[in-house]
Amino acid sequence: MSVLYDRHLLPMPESSQSSASGYHWRPAHAVKVAPAVAATLCQNLLVINSVGFLLGYYAMYNQWIQLGWFVSMTLAWFCVGGFQDFMQGLRSDRWLRALACLIFLLLARSSVIESPGMGIQDLWLGWFKTSMLMAVLMMLWRIGSNPRAARVIGFPLVATACASAIGSILIFYVFDAEAVFGMRLRNWFVYGGWNSVCTGLTFGFAAVWAVHHWYQASDRREKMIWLLMAVILIWSTLMSMSRGALLALVMSHAALVLARGWRASIKPIALLLTCIVLFQVAAPIIFYFGARDISERLGVPAASVTSANSGDEVIVANPAVRMVERADSKRFEIYEAAFRSMTTWQDWLWGKGLWSANDFWSCSLRWNPAHIHSVFMDALVRGGIPTLLGLLAILGWGLCRAFVLAKSGDELWFMLACFGCGGLVFDGDSVFSLLSVPRFETLVLWVPLVIASARYTALRHNV
Repeated sequence: MSVLYDRHLLPMPESSQSSASGYHWRPAHAVKVAPAVAATLCQNLLVINSVGFLLGYYAMYNQWIQLGWFVSMTLAWFCVGGFQDFMQGLRSDRWLRALACLIFLLLARSSVIESPGMGIQDLWLGWFKTSMLMAVLMMLWRIGSNPRAARVIGFPLVATACASAIGSILIFYVFDAEAVFGMRLRNWFVYGGWNSVCTGLTFGFAAVWAVHHWYQASDRREKMIWLLMAVILIWSTLMSMSRGALLALVMSHAALVLARGWRASIKPIALLLTCIVLFQVAAPIIFYFGARDISERLGVPAASVTSANSGDEVIVANPAVRMVERADSKRFEIYEAAFRSMTTWQDWLWGKGLWSANDFWSCSLRWNPAHIHSVFMDALVRGGIPTLLGLLAILGWGLCRAFVLAKSGDELWFMLACFGCGGLVFDGDSVFSLLSVPRFETLVLWVPLVIASARYTALRHNV
């Protein structure tokens, strides 16, 4: 017994006390080792939780698997003392508290004031989805307060995105029974073929991360790895033929120029422009092989398959022209229908509610779209003018913090935040729910802004 205890005299537990003495020897280093082990385990679980959750946007079949990962790992994190870390963001960061207040006000409005078509199931599910969003943001803030967050999260995210892109290309272009070379790229690992717009925005987000690490890396081998992943992801984004993703890529590089100037930005801009030009030049070759696959499937001569009659699901011989020809893809009809649904002053003051049915605006359209295709328009319709202004204020405040970091040399978060804001102007659903129809809003918007705010708070406190 004496071998296991040091010479500090402390009362022994009743079960271990000697009948000859009221004192015992305390375990050597027990006070020092146990908290250190718990802290390490707590930090490791936080990293595993954060990384796994973000990888869910690239490699988990649906959002319920991703949510199950988050809930189970968060509970494990709490069991080893992570709850105090979980709450740290709300205690330390005014920006995160302001966002939480906006979300809570929307929850209260949607619960108390009548919303068209909302039932009790919508109410409970809505609270669950929005509460889960807030929990994810608090977790992201905690991982973001680590100065190595960009590395800890970045490499697994970018590597997984690359693997998903390569795997999707092989499956949809080669191995699938109905493979068509050159079809608009979709992520096979999500839903068995995620929408090409969602695919483009998520791959583009990872591409920006890879580009940043490429031009920041000093080691030659590391630089080549990041460059290879950046090229793969930029090409995958272009192959999705998503104009929103392309706009977001341009916005992210414009943010780099704004923060660091032309001289520091010339290599990333040259890389993006080179990929765009090469994609445009290679498109006729891609379309040639695609037309051959279509002709075999339909049993028609390959010469009869042209860019005009191949539809929007295939990369055409002139992608630039096709992107212009697609015009607004009926988005302005959706926005017009949403505006027409705002028929009373109450609608403009506090909106229709977060969980109101889409029927109040979508039924006036022929194809009954599932969401409004703009997070800003959705904020206006669901929460009225005050909510839209509140969202813009939150985003502006967050972008200012990210810009301060960028001017100090940490421009990744500003680039990613501008990517998200640019990509969600004409795409996306609600930014106040974790389980939206498109699903990617939390990744492309809140991840960079929350981590930027955490880094800014740490910088101000010299952490």
